[in-house]
Amino acid sequence: MQTKTNKDELKQQILYWMCAGFVYSMLFWTYLNSLLAILISVYWLFFLKKKFIPSSKRSGMIILFTSLFLLALAGLTYTSNMKEGIAIVQKQSALLFFPLIFGTCSVLTPLSVKKLTNHFLIATVLACMIGLVIGLYNLVITEEIAAITGRGILVFHAFNPIIMGLYCLFALVIIFTGDNSSQTKTGKWLLVITVVLSVFIFLLSIRTIIFCWLLLMLFFLWKKIKSQTTRFAMITGLAVLTVITGFTITPLKKQWSELFDFSGRTSIVLDADSSLIRPWRGKAIRVAIWKCSGDIIKRHWLTGVGTGDVQDSLQQAYEDRKFYFASRYNKYNAHNQYLQSAIGHGIGGSFLFALCIAIPLYQNRRNSSNNIYILFLALFAITAVTESVLEINKGIVLYSFFNSIFAFTNFNNNS
Repeated sequence: MQTKTNKDELKQQILYWMCAGFVYSMLFWTYLNSLLAILISVYWLFFLKKKFIPSSKRSGMIILFTSLFLLALAGLTYTSNMKEGIAIVQKQSALLFFPLIFGTCSVLTPLSVKKLTNHFLIATVLACMIGLVIGLYNLVITEEIAAITGRGILVFHAFNPIIMGLYCLFALVIIFTGDNSSQTKTGKWLLVITVVLSVFIFLLSIRTIIFCWLLLMLFFLWKKIKSQTTRFAMITGLAVLTVITGFTITPLKKQWSELFDFSGRTSIVLDADSSLIRPWRGKAIRVAIWKCSGDIIKRHWLTGVGTGDVQDSLQQAYEDRKFYFASRYNKYNAHNQYLQSAIGHGIGGSFLFALCIAIPLYQNRRNSSNNIYILFLALFAITAVTESVLEINKGIVLYSFFNSIFAFTNFNNNS
């Protein structure tokens, strides 16, 4: 009996350390991240005891989460661009393996999951600090504001500003949902880390991410502070801070100006060969993309165009609507995961993606001890409105890994 217990503990430790390596490599080394994903899958396949009861809620959740990958696999049967389709399926394989691994094995404990989230926090803060230092150095050398904003502070492979912003937001959630006292030395360090992450988020200059940051701050301040006067003062302070940064950070100032410009000058007119007259910013491009995406969905609402034909269909839709800025000089995805899923696999694909977020949210709605999972899903759902998060490697691994360990460790804890 003692030998069996020791073996189980050893297996738990091996999986935990592979997962810890996976968390750090998510930010710093994409190729190692892929290798560790394969090693974790092989270790699960050959060394871990697996359990699957078809009638259980746990198994239902496994089926729900893996269905995103299975739908992409099914989409290969009617795609014309098989090469692209296979590449997408390969990239999204984490959507299959992580729900299977953590859903069929009860190896990671809640304490292990908490440690893994702390590792993620450390890795994210390190990445932000390195980005800020390099950005400041380049600012001094070039005297260009772009060196310290947006992509200028993204120094690690395969990140774009909105996905890095999502990582920073999740790191803030880890801080706010932890059991930390502001009176301790640890609490003071966490305050410093919060400031670093917040500064990085504002320098990324992404409206969606800043909006989520503001919601997070309001949510936790409302929970932590009981005095109505203090609440009002803090909320006012946050609003003033947001406005000030909106006027002082140049890229952010341009984004806010565009967002609240309803004159029509910042809108791309489709079907009129007008998209090449000047450079366009995020709002105008996204609105035009979404209109073109809607054209595809109207024609292929039931099954979609297939896994490999999404980008080709978008490029053709841009060309058909004379959106030449996109069709001839760029390759934009739908910039909305709900639309992206609908283009590839029909309305059912979009609905399935929404269910993967809505069902866990509903199941955990009264579980205040699981706020970290609820907020993780909420942030992911909001970000998916302006970004096709499951078309980007960093978005796929973040969602598939943490969604799986949160969902199934919660089952372990409840049982």
